[in-house]
Amino acid sequence: MTKTRFTMLSLLVMFAMVVVGHSHSAPVNLLANGNFESGAMAPWSTYGAMIKPEVVSSGAIEGKYCLHVVCDTKGANFWDGGLQHAGHIFDQGKIYTLVAFLKSPQKLQINFKPELAQDPWTGYGDKVMTMTESWAEYYITTPPMPNTVNPATVTFHIAFDVGEFYIDNVQFYEGEYVPGASSAVQSKDKLATAWGQIKAK
Repeated sequence: MTKTRFTMLSLLVMFAMVVVGHSHSAPVNLLANGNFESGAMAPWSTYGAMIKPEVVSSGAIEGKYCLHVVCDTKGANFWDGGLQHAGHIFDQGKIYTLVAFLKSPQKLQINFKPELAQDPWTGYGDKVMTMTESWAEYYITTPPMPNTVNPATVTFHIAFDVGEFYIDNVQFYEGEYVPGASSAVQSKDKLATAWGQIKAK
């Protein structure tokens, strides 16, 4: 083994140790297809006739796909149109964090709302935020659930105004916000690439 290859392997092992250590603390995303990498929307859905969603294969911040959403008519209320991920149960006493990467040419507003999926549609930690023209990460953390919430859904209210936005790498997990949680997955990909490059030498 040459000195150069030995050095590269040593660096790779050190990098792997960092990645593994990080991955142990990385949260588990409770959202299936949170990054839209299936190339389709399911199990995501939208409501409101003014909302026009489409999974697109360009401009994603993570992976190949992201979701492009158009609101062609302003709602009488901002909750008249929404993007949802249903079929969840929020456990009593637990807190949850909802994270999404977003951008909007018109700098639209969006409401993050983990909620009871039936009347009275009780929200937990919901918050209205304003998107920017460039990709940025946005998140909320709920208070501890006062009781078990079933049925529950992760909802984004999006009928604030006419315009469009892009959303990618959506995560919903138990516990407080974890900075860089999405980069842990990307690091694993980079590790595989680096190992392949060394083997090829």
